[in-house]
Amino acid sequence: MRRSAVHAAALVFALAAGATRADAAEQAAAPEAKRPLMLPPLARNMVRVQGTVRPFFNLLGPGGGALGDLSVEYYFQRPFKIGVELSPFAFVLVPEGPGTIVHARARVAFSSDYVEVGLGVGGRMQYFGPSGLSVAPAMRLGSLDGANLRLEMGYSYIRNYYTQQAQFALSHLTGGVDVPVTRRLAITLDGGYGVDLWAYATLGVRQWIVGNGGPGSLAIGASTGLVWVVDRFPCQYGDIEPCRGAAWGLGPTIAVRVDRRF
Repeated sequence: MRRSAVHAAALVFALAAGATRADAAEQAAAPEAKRPLMLPPLARNMVRVQGTVRPFFNLLGPGGGALGDLSVEYYFQRPFKIGVELSPFAFVLVPEGPGTIVHARARVAFSSDYVEVGLGVGGRMQYFGPSGLSVAPAMRLGSLDGANLRLEMGYSYIRNYYTQQAQFALSHLTGGVDVPVTRRLAITLDGGYGVDLWAYATLGVRQWIVGNGGPGSLAIGASTGLVWVVDRFPCQYGDIEPCRGAAWGLGPTIAVRVDRRF
């Protein structure tokens, strides 16, 4: 009788433990199911590391290159973030030689669940040397991990090649759109143009591999499109000096995007 009572107690404990595990699993799955598809809230107290690389083969001749961006950001409990970024970093390697364009900035922003407005300040490097100040206001409308529209308008304080006067001028414009298809998969459209000179346009998808946007999450994206990089401004007014020895590259790309949260 005593042994039967022990077996019964063990059976009740196992059933209770199984029910507890089932309840825990159900509770863990509930937030994912309840997250809004288009406008999920933004996670806080989080480090976000994001990078995109767009390699390409040159259609204008031998060689190739890449155009990308990289950022490390911290989202505070209150609606603010700080970060550092390379946006863009570009290089091309052709028989005429290598060429580079890099904008490196520190950024601060007001970052709420559905709106972000910020400013990045730093420097611009071109052809392996500094070439001016880089300032880039940026905004996001919509949810970071849902439907959103992103825009960045960069300005550079540079010296005009022809007049030798320093001036603050528009240097680039970039943007992107994310449209969720499911809670883990989204269609992405990205593009940008820089007057110093580079451009890209890509269409692809982003998939959450781990998590759904909070700390510990990982998303991978893949897209295809075109990339164009010129490491110096082209000839104008019959003057060949600005483009003498410049490196040019244009070609198709298969871009890879990684978004890691900590």
